[in-house]
Amino acid sequence: MTKYFYTPFPRPAKTRSNALKVFLFGFIASLFIIVFKPFEIGNSEQWYYDVITVGLGILFSAAIYFMEFIIPAFFKKTFRTWNLGKAILWYTWMVIFVSGVMFLAKSFLAGFNDFTFVEFINVIGRIAAISLIVSFFSMGIISFFNRQKIALISSKETYEISAPNVKPIQLNLQEVLYVASDDNYVDIHLQLRDKRDKIVFRSSLKNIENQIVNPLSPIYRCHRRYLVNINHFKVKSSKSRNTSIMLKDHEDEIPVSNQYASNILRLLHIRP
Repeated sequence: MTKYFYTPFPRPAKTRSNALKVFLFGFIASLFIIVFKPFEIGNSEQWYYDVITVGLGILFSAAIYFMEFIIPAFFKKTFRTWNLGKAILWYTWMVIFVSGVMFLAKSFLAGFNDFTFVEFINVIGRIAAISLIVSFFSMGIISFFNRQKIALISSKETYEISAPNVKPIQLNLQEVLYVASDDNYVDIHLQLRDKRDKIVFRSSLKNIENQIVNPLSPIYRCHRRYLVNINHFKVKSSKSRNTSIMLKDHEDEIPVSNQYASNILRLLHIRP
């Protein structure tokens, strides 16, 4: 179970597009509060409460931008290799930080009359709940219109592959076609732009499997000697006890063992 926490996890790049998304997120959160008034927030008929809410939304976005893009610039080594475990810890801390900023802003506007620890906990809970609701709503829209790109997020990540007494290598899973076992070595077949390549690496196939096969990865075992990137394959034969797959743009044919056949066929049939 703990190995999943070491799964490479995408970090947003510091671009204008992502900066715009962060501030758009704050604006959407403000509109959500103005329209639906969750937890009785903004439950007032005074027009300037809506202006204040939008202003707090901008502050909310600025706090996220500071944590997401400014802080990592000062701690590049920590953020260079990013995984699911680090992401969980970091975004938990981000929720606490953003909540603290919003709590101080809210207390300032209220003349620090409700400056209590209980109120701070309430603010954390409210911000976490609203963030989750708006995030799931936004991700639902994005995934509906861009399903294939969402499915390829993990495959674009770089994995560091290690083995005893050898120098680690870096693998972008999107470039991996398949991995074949060859005694004490593995042959890692790659598609690099318009040409193919092969890395011979001293390791067992099981060791490679433990490092690149996970719920977010497109790599699957199909045979005792093979791991395949399911995105690059199509069904060659699906006869009883004689299942095989082949690369979409090449003639490489890979056998599929009976114990993996149903899962591999299901995965290939649901992919375009």
